[in-house]
Amino acid sequence: MPVLDSHPRFWYTSHAQISLKNLFKKLQEILLLKKILLFNHIFQKGVVEILMNILNTDLDIDRCKKNNLKSLADKFLGRIKQNPFFSIIQERLNTPENKKKLFVFAIGLFYLFSALFMEPSSYNKASIISPLAPSFNSITSTAVDDNKYEVFGFAPYWNFTKLDNIDYSVLTTLAYFDIPVAADGNLIQGDGYYAFKGDKATELFKKAHNNGTRVVLTITQMNNYDIEAFLNSDTAQKRAIDQTTELVKKRGIDGVNIDFEYTGDPGQEYRNKFSTFVADFTKKMHKEVPNSKVTVSVYASAIKEPKVYDIQSLSKNSDGIFMMAYDFATASSDSAMPTSPLYGHKEGEYWYDVSSAVEDFLKHMPSEKLILGVPYYGYNYLVSEPGVKAQTLPYWRGSMVQTYSDVEDGNSSNALSGWDDKGKVSWKAYIDSNSYVWRMAFVDDQKSLGIKYDFAKDKKLGGIGIWALGFDEGKSELWELLKDKFGQKTSNNVASRKVNIKNI
Repeated sequence: MPVLDSHPRFWYTSHAQISLKNLFKKLQEILLLKKILLFNHIFQKGVVEILMNILNTDLDIDRCKKNNLKSLADKFLGRIKQNPFFSIIQERLNTPENKKKLFVFAIGLFYLFSALFMEPSSYNKASIISPLAPSFNSITSTAVDDNKYEVFGFAPYWNFTKLDNIDYSVLTTLAYFDIPVAADGNLIQGDGYYAFKGDKATELFKKAHNNGTRVVLTITQMNNYDIEAFLNSDTAQKRAIDQTTELVKKRGIDGVNIDFEYTGDPGQEYRNKFSTFVADFTKKMHKEVPNSKVTVSVYASAIKEPKVYDIQSLSKNSDGIFMMAYDFATASSDSAMPTSPLYGHKEGEYWYDVSSAVEDFLKHMPSEKLILGVPYYGYNYLVSEPGVKAQTLPYWRGSMVQTYSDVEDGNSSNALSGWDDKGKVSWKAYIDSNSYVWRMAFVDDQKSLGIKYDFAKDKKLGGIGIWALGFDEGKSELWELLKDKFGQKTSNNVASRKVNIKNI
């Protein structure tokens, strides 16, 4: 697949957008031109004024400065002026009838000379500011949207070294995680922010786009006080929307996931405010980034125990709802149980379960907009004796979270294995070599996840999502399962392309 500088061409910039008149719409379709990069030096030479006169449009020249490309403009103008046709063009410029023809000729000549005389090394990747340049494989429209099911995966920046096993023939969306949002709406410039702008993220995003996988940015707020302060300020909300949208555009990616996790019930007023924020965000993102997607992550218990999410409103005002269908049990649970039981609630076994949560959600939203999140992790408990719902020892004595890879690689010679027939989740147990006490870990493995995937298909959900990529480090069996259940995605009909900007 072509990468950033595999083809010599000029780049387009949103700072110099020219709205073509109806007369030039056909040309726009042929050349796939939406934006034209204009150089400050070309302005000085008077060439761009020709185009501006033809189009009768205004440009903010100061915002179009590209002084680092001055030598490139000189080369282009020099070769144009050496051509005998240049004097003919000048003589006939003032003929109104020929102005339209001149525009077409100029564009064609411009691209001809760029192809003949510009080497890939002439481009400074750091200077490219538009994510819309058609040079880098993207999935922004038909490639992913043609797929029947979404396979959505969160990629935490701290897992970057563990993502080599991703099967991009299956993954439809890679969600970078995360950049936090402050109460005042500013994006917090911490580890996640700088990792998002760094080399490793650039390579990851390139690889995803080259394989027809959408890339989105996850923004987060995890503190009740900050969420309330944020939702009480229209200015903070606008700031977060503007900064995130600009970052998505500059990075050349495809949308955003909004992950605001408020514990407890803030009341209907805040649900309304959060819904308005999401609606405004979706409207702005769709306008600024064509074919972009905006999804919202929500607690699975959001209907049973109201949170900040109005599921019906959010489903109408976003492109999808990511149900975090896990953490029904945590490290502090009094009894050993799966973090994501599929069933068991109606039977009185568990306080709630995945199937009940989905049933509740679908009373308020269309199934095709719901993404069922699944855990690639589980909790490891200290227990007196292994068994489903066994009494746990105090969690501060050693209960812990383990990834799928941890559990699969941590088998000891005395390990036991079992199955929770109500929750439809596997478990493993072994004697801890330090405390000589039983440890019991529930984990969603191939068997467990296969049942969940069949459930999602049976309910006609939009797809499934993974928390988190890299938790299956170096293993392929879960990707083989996804391929078996959902098939390979359609990625050979990519209709648009983007650039992943390295230094922003």
